[in-house]
Amino acid sequence: MSKVSRIMYLAAAAMFLFGVALQVFLAGMVVVALQMGWSNHRDLGHSLAIPLLIMLIFAYIGHLPRRMKWLTWSLFAIYVIQADVLIFLRDSLPVASAFHPVLALADVLLVGILVQQAWAMIRRTRQEAIKPARIEQLDKISL
Repeated sequence: MSKVSRIMYLAAAAMFLFGVALQVFLAGMVVVALQMGWSNHRDLGHSLAIPLLIMLIFAYIGHLPRRMKWLTWSLFAIYVIQADVLIFLRDSLPVASAFHPVLALADVLLVGILVQQAWAMIRRTRQEAIKPARIEQLDKISL
């Protein structure tokens, strides 16, 4: 169960990373290309809570290390501040709301670290599972 949970965590983290990259593209379509409105960016931003919640759930089911759980919670906190706090301060505190895109950089950094760590953990677990099978094969050959 732990292995499947870790794979699910990795898949959700990769989806979140892809979603943040798509968010940057959609913002560029609005600001630079002048090709669409903010609704696609806004809607995708709110839907990114789904892979993030999946990550939080599978961090515990998959028995991930404490550091990865802490980083996942940090990512969640940054997401909430970015998507549900700063964006609504546009009129009352415009300088604070300007941190919305800056926090996207923090999102990318944190989720990039988490993807890398989850991938390494899955790869290491797979290698550990293969080693005993190879040892048994070598024992049979040497007999």
